[in-house]
Order: sequence, then C-alpha cells, then structure tokens
Amino acid sequence: MDLMPTAEQDAIRDSVRTFLDAELPMSRVRALLNASGDAYDTLWRGAAELGFFGLGLPEAAGGAGYALTEEMVLFEELGRVLAPGPWLGSVLAAHALADGGQAVLERVIGGTLRVALCADAWGGALRLDGEQLSGVRKSVLGAGLADAFLVLHDDGALFVPRSSGVAVDATASLDATNPVGTVTFTAAAVVRLPTPVAALRRAATVLSCAEAVGGMARTVEASVEYAKVRQQFGKPIGSFQAVKHRCADMAVRAEVARSATTYAAVAVRDDAEDADFQTSVAKVLCGDAYLKNAADNVQNHGGMGFTWECDAHLFVKRSRAFDATLGSRRAELDALVAQFRAA
Repeated sequence: MDLMPTAEQDAIRDSVRTFLDAELPMSRVRALLNASGDAYDTLWRGAAELGFFGLGLPEAAGGAGYALTEEMVLFEELGRVLAPGPWLGSVLAAHALADGGQAVLERVIGGTLRVALCADAWGGALRLDGEQLSGVRKSVLGAGLADAFLVLHDDGALFVPRSSGVAVDATASLDATNPVGTVTFTAAAVVRLPTPVAALRRAATVLSCAEAVGGMARTVEASVEYAKVRQQFGKPIGSFQAVKHRCADMAVRAEVARSATTYAAVAVRDDAEDADFQTSVAKVLCGDAYLKNAADNVQNHGGMGFTWECDAHLFVKRSRAFDATLGSRRAELDALVAQFRAA
C-alpha cells in the first residue's frame, strides 16, 4: 500500500492552500469570532466554486470523482488555518444526499446551503415519530451558521432543514473559532437518507482527524519559525537543545498522526475489514498528538505564547474541542479493547 501523496493530491493541496491563505488568514479567522452566518457567504461560495463540497462525489452526482483520501487533503488544509464553520457536516451531507434529493444536493455543493453535523449523543434522546424528529442535541459545531442539519440517528441518517420545528441557541465554547450551539427539534420534518450511519460516522472521524493533522502541522511550523527569529543570550532559541528537542518531538508526533490518518482513510475508502479499528487508532493518536503539540507550541513561544495576540492558544482550544468530538480518546480506547476481547 503506497501512502505517499499522488501528484493529483499535491495539486489539490496547492489549490486549497492558495485559496485558504488568501481568504482565511488568521486575522480573518479572528474577525469571524461570533460572526453571523452572513459573514460566511462569500467564503462558502468561493469554496464551492473550487469544488470543496463535491470533491469526493461521483461525477454523475456533480462531484469531482475523487475519494475520501482526497477529502483528507482538503480537511488537513482546513485544520491548518483553523477554518471555522460546518465544513464537515456539509461535505458529509453531500455524500448522504448523492443517492437522492438532487435539488438539495446542488445547493450544498453549490455553497448556498450549509449543513451542521449532529453526531454526538449529547442531550436527551432523539425521538423519531414517523417523519418528525423531537429532542435535543448539544454542542453541535457550526449550529448557528447552518441552514440544515445532518443527524446520525439510531434509525438512520436524517436530513433536517432549519425550519419552524428547529431552534438553535448559541452555547459558550472554549474554542471560539468554531462556535457551537444547542439544537432543539420539535416535531421537525426530516428526510431519511439511504447512506448507512456507520459509514458516515467512519468518514466523519477520519476527516476530523485529518483536520487535526493540519492543525498540529501548523503548530510545528509556528514553533520552528519562532525559534529561528527569537533570540536569547545573543542566539536564536532554536539553537538550544531544549527547544530543538521539543520541535523534533512535535514533528514526529505530527507525522505519526498523519500516517495513521492516511492509513485509516485508505481502509475506509476500500471498505477494509479493519476499517473501524484503523479509524479508532487514528482518533487516539491524533487526539494525543494534537494536545501535546498545541501545548509545546505555547511553551516554545515562552511568555508570548500565553497572550491573546499570539495564535498559539487558538490551537490549544481547537485541540481540546477535537478531543471531545466524535468520541473521546478514552471512548476509542475502550472500543479498541472491546475488539481485542472479542477476538
């Protein structure tokens, strides 16, 4: 199995990075803190014009004909700039809608309909009565910016437009760059989607891991750049062993996390027997690596790393949010242990 990026994947990375560096510099990410959905319209349409939301869809469905491995490249770049908004829900909704709902699908991949993912069972149990959904989901990423919701329910995947039966309340969050909200469904009309929930959850975990890989890679870049210019005792701090070793450890963790996520993406793409196992491994490794890299990045920046002006704290907060989303490391470790016990 060749896990090195292909020429096409490198081209996708270059295209996505060029767009995001222009449209989402860190100053813009900060400016979007607590912004309304209207502030995202231009960004979303620009991403749609480049095919972000249909990258992994078949050409017959209006996509680019790539797969999860190419979507991983996209999400690495999104994580690198701490891109705010319901990117994951929109991409997954496009997949779930590809087998039906063509009119809605066109709006999702066209960038005029943002979809937030309701995957974690935080809040009361959701009740599905025929084609109506009731209940609460807490800590939904990008809830206030979404026009619809993709709900992973025990009875299947559900598409829920934001209508009179859906109320969204903003929730205080540690990670202000990726706002969350509480979504209350009251006999909300739903559309049942044919895509299996397990497949959507695997893809969601892999893509969120890819986003984490991009974030931890950016912390390595930030630490190395700072170590080259910050001086102590007349020398760049990067010449000191303590800083060099931390940067080296950060680079190793980031590469291990990227390798595990790439392997998981290939396993899920190819529907391998161990796809669930590899997905859990990627989540565990990425969660641990992102938390440690974000903390070391603050340490490498010294006193400056603790200030609001320095971007280091934003990655600390995003790493914490990632660790609590789509299954914590503890939950994934429990799942891995259960598989070994069953064997």
